[in-house]
Amino acid sequence: MVHLNKTILTVFIMVTAVVSQDDLLSVASPNLIFETLGLNGDIATSANPKYYSPADLVPSPDKTKLYVAEQTAKQIAVIDVTTDKVTKTIKFPNEVTGIAVSGNGLKLYVTSASDLWPEGYVYETDASTGKILNKIKVGHSPRSPVLSPDDKTLYVCNQFTNDISAVDLSSGQERRIKAVREPYAARITPDGKTLLAVNSVPMAKATDTSASHCIITLVNLTDESKSTEIALTQGSNSVFALAITPDGKYALITHLIGYNSTPSTRVDAGWIHTNNVAIIDIDQKKLLNDISLDFSASIGCANPWGIDVTVDGKFICIAHAGSNEISIIDFPGLIDLAKGEKWLASSFNTLKDTTIRKRVAVEGRIPRALAIIDNSVYTAGYFSNFIEKYDISLSTNNSSAKIELGSEPDMNSRRNGEYQYYSGDKNHCVGSWQSCSSCHPQTRSDGMNWILSGANGAPKNSKSLLYSWWTPPNRWGGKRVDTREVISLSIKYELGLLPADSVQIPIENFLKRLKPVASPYLDKGRLTESAKRGKNIFYDSSRVDCIKCHSGKLFTNLNLSKSIVNDIWDAAAQVKIPGLNECWRSVPWDHIGSTTDMVGLITGDLHSNALQKLTKEEVKDLSEFILSL
Repeated sequence: MVHLNKTILTVFIMVTAVVSQDDLLSVASPNLIFETLGLNGDIATSANPKYYSPADLVPSPDKTKLYVAEQTAKQIAVIDVTTDKVTKTIKFPNEVTGIAVSGNGLKLYVTSASDLWPEGYVYETDASTGKILNKIKVGHSPRSPVLSPDDKTLYVCNQFTNDISAVDLSSGQERRIKAVREPYAARITPDGKTLLAVNSVPMAKATDTSASHCIITLVNLTDESKSTEIALTQGSNSVFALAITPDGKYALITHLIGYNSTPSTRVDAGWIHTNNVAIIDIDQKKLLNDISLDFSASIGCANPWGIDVTVDGKFICIAHAGSNEISIIDFPGLIDLAKGEKWLASSFNTLKDTTIRKRVAVEGRIPRALAIIDNSVYTAGYFSNFIEKYDISLSTNNSSAKIELGSEPDMNSRRNGEYQYYSGDKNHCVGSWQSCSSCHPQTRSDGMNWILSGANGAPKNSKSLLYSWWTPPNRWGGKRVDTREVISLSIKYELGLLPADSVQIPIENFLKRLKPVASPYLDKGRLTESAKRGKNIFYDSSRVDCIKCHSGKLFTNLNLSKSIVNDIWDAAAQVKIPGLNECWRSVPWDHIGSTTDMVGLITGDLHSNALQKLTKEEVKDLSEFILSL
C-alpha cells in the first residue's frame, strides 16, 4: 500500500509538472490519475475495471475450436465447441482487434492496437501453446486480418492510415495497398484472386450528396492496376462487416443508409436511417441490390454488424448490434429477391412478408461479432461476458448453448454509458431504428450533412463528439447550452423517447471521458519536421491569425464567427469555432462539410490570411501540424 501511494504521488507530480491545474480542469477527463496509473488498461482499478469486450469470432479450420478476440482484456479465449467450454486464454501486449487462422490450424495471426496505443502490430502466434513467434509492424489501428488461401500473404486493414498491409509471411516484408477511407473489414475470394475491403465512412464533400456514400474496394491480387471501386447506395455509412459466399460469386455487406436530404422530423419508417445488407456481384463488379433488413415501417433492426454464410450457401446470419438480435435468412431466396427489378434499399416489407427470414432476440448486449460452424451460429455481445449459440433454422427461437467467458465486474457508469450509446433496442429508440452511434459512428462524424432543426432547418455537417463535453455551447450554431442538453434533446428527437436518467447520465459520463486517438501524421508519436515548422507558424500571430480563433489546449475560443465558406442554405450563418483536435479524422471540414483538402481550407478567402502571408511550402507545413493534432 505504501508503494502504491508513492506511485500515485509520483504520477500526480509528473502530470502536474507539465500541465497546469487550470489546463487539467479544462481538458482532462475525471479520474485522470487513476487512468494514467492503469496505463493501457493493464492494471485494473475500480475506476477502470477490466472487461472482456468480445469483438471477433473465428473458427478453427477443423471446426473444433472457436477463437474469441476479447478486445479490452487483451487476450484470446479458445473455446472447445464440442464441450462449449473455454479451454485456455492467450495474452497479448495490446488490445486484440482481429484474428486469422492458418489453413492447417497451427498458427494465429492477431492484429493488435488500441486508442491509447494505436501503433499497429500483427502477432504470429502458436495456436497450441499460445507463444508469440513473431511481431510484424503494420499500420495505424489495424484490424480484420485475412490470409490468402495458400497462407503465404496476410492482408490487414489499417483503419486510420487508409490502406491495407500486404505482408509476405516468408520474408516478413510489408507493403501497402491504398484504400479509400477507414477500411474496417476485408475478405478474400476462395480462388485467392480478389481481396474485398469495406471503407466504413464516406470520403466526399458532404455538399455533394451524389458522392456521399461508402466505397467497396475490390483489389485484383494478380494485377492491382485492374482493381475496382464500387459505390454503395447514396447515404451509405457505418460499413463494418462483409462476407463472401463459398462459391465466390457474391459479397454481402452490412451497413446503414442515412436519408439526410430531408429534415429529420420523425424516427420511424426509415425517415432517418435504414439498416441494410448490400449484395455485390463479384464477377460483374457491380452492386446487385441493397436490401433493407428493417421489419416493417414501424419496426427497424438497428445497426447490422457481423455477417457470415453457411458453407453450403443456404443461409446467411447477421448480428444487429443496435436492436440486439440476429437475422437468419434463406440465401437463395434473398438472391432471387435481389435479382428482381425492384430496388429494395427502403422496402421495409421485403423480408417481413416472406418466409425466408427469422429474427431471433439475443441476450448478449450489442452483438457485433458472429461466426458460423456447420449448422450453428455463434454471436457475442460486446458488453457481455458470454457467447451464444443458435441452430441455423427459420424456426429457431432460443439459443442452444451459452458459453461463459468468465466473471467480470458490473459495468461502471462510463462502461454503462458506452453501452447505452450503442444500444438501439426498443428501450432506447422508438421502433429500434437506430442508436446514437448511427449518426456518430465510434462517437465521431459520419461524414454527412443533416437537417436537425425542423422543416426549416439548414444542413449542417455531423460533428465528432470528442471533447464536446468541454467545449460548450454545442452544435454548429451554439444553440445547445452544453452536452447534457444535446444528449437530452437527441434522445427525445432522434430516438423518439423521453430521456431517462438511467440512460442520460451514463452517456454523459461516457462522453466526458472520450480521449483523442494519436494522429497517423505523427512519426513514432512525435511531430515530423514539417509539422514542427507548421507549429511555429501556427503560434506566430505576426504571420497568421490561427490562434485568434483556435486558442487554448482544445484549439477553440468557444465563440461564434461568420461562416468561413459560402453557405447557400444559410448565408447569415454564425458558426461556433470548432476545436482542431483529431481533425485528421473529421473530414469533410467546415460546418457544411464542403472541404476535403486541408490546404484549401487553410487558404480559403473567408477563413484566414494564410494565402497572403505564407508560401506554398509554409502552408503545407501548417497543414501538417494541424493534421497532427
